[in-house]
Amino acid sequence: MKHFFTLFLSCCMCFGLQAQLEDGSIAPDFTVTDIDGNTHTLYDYTSQGKAVILHIFAAWSGPDWNYVQTGALNTVW
Repeated sequence: MKHFFTLFLSCCMCFGLQAQLEDGSIAPDFTVTDIDGNTHTLYDYTSQGKAVILHIFAAWSGPDWNYVQTGALNTVW
């Protein structure tokens, strides 16, 4: 098991993992509940003509946190 984990980690570091959709593809619909108990559905927002940018980051990840700190998405907001 230890060797499998090492091999998996090595492959991830070499090839990288991306969750980005290809250009022109359609995102699947999903529903989430926020901390106030309100539910939000992706297709409800897009059917209203709103653009949706979903930015998920980990505060413990150096590159993720550095990107958040740059304020790059503040202009979009």
